[in-house]
Amino acid sequence: MSLREQPTGTPRRRRAEEPRSLWFNAPETDDEVRRTLTQERVVDQALTLIAQEGVEALTMRTLGARLGVVPGALYRHVRSKEQLQDLIVDAVLAEVDCDINHALPWSEQITILAHRLRKVLEDHPGVAGLLKTRDPLGPHSLALAEAFLLPLHNAGFPHREAGLAFFLTVDYTIGFEVSSPRISVNEQRVQDAATRKRLHEFFRSLPGDRFPTLIALGEHVWLDNRDERFTAGINALVDGLERARHPTPPPQMTGTAHTSRPAAAGTFAAADQPDRAGGEK
Repeated sequence: MSLREQPTGTPRRRRAEEPRSLWFNAPETDDEVRRTLTQERVVDQALTLIAQEGVEALTMRTLGARLGVVPGALYRHVRSKEQLQDLIVDAVLAEVDCDINHALPWSEQITILAHRLRKVLEDHPGVAGLLKTRDPLGPHSLALAEAFLLPLHNAGFPHREAGLAFFLTVDYTIGFEVSSPRISVNEQRVQDAATRKRLHEFFRSLPGDRFPTLIALGEHVWLDNRDERFTAGINALVDGLERARHPTPPPQMTGTAHTSRPAAAGTFAAADQPDRAGGEK
């Protein structure tokens, strides 16, 4: 049948007609990728790369490949890899809710902030490691530092002790995530009930003459209790800070010629004393 004989109602195909795209949303062309590349997009893709492959995988070459650009294109948005790391850290810390009820006791404010910081770091695997190597001084990093320091300052901590308390709390929180990330082999092991059971059976099978304590306590150590461990640690730390502020004086010695020494001015005061181990005998 010729085209002239084609039944009425059947459309004729025009040779010059462009074929319809099979994409609902057509992918960006290379030129569009370069044109739409922004600092925010660079940081977002870097966070995805870290979460999937770890901090060690973050290079400008690898990041550029993910974004479909040459590494040099990234330097139009970040000056260096170090600045990129700082931007990543600040973007993550922006997610920490720093709004706190200042009517709460200082210790409770600090504890709440630590839990919030830890939750955000847990949601971004690998970023805690960057926090240990970079000195975050971006706007959101500063806002978090302000939130931690204000309760200490309002509680009457001397300036130096407030600074020490701040770093003790933040270092513990970051260090917990670095040393025991949810993706670690140990965390994966104890989260699986069957593996955890075999592990406990292994402890109980150890030679009793060499590992009596491990046999007794091993199954109480290797547990899926990550949240409980963090809570116990931060509570102990904050309780220690509180006791350091209000030290209990030692009982007065009686029936001796020696004069009792005055109570130390808390835990922080001990840090100022020289190490006397191995001194005069």
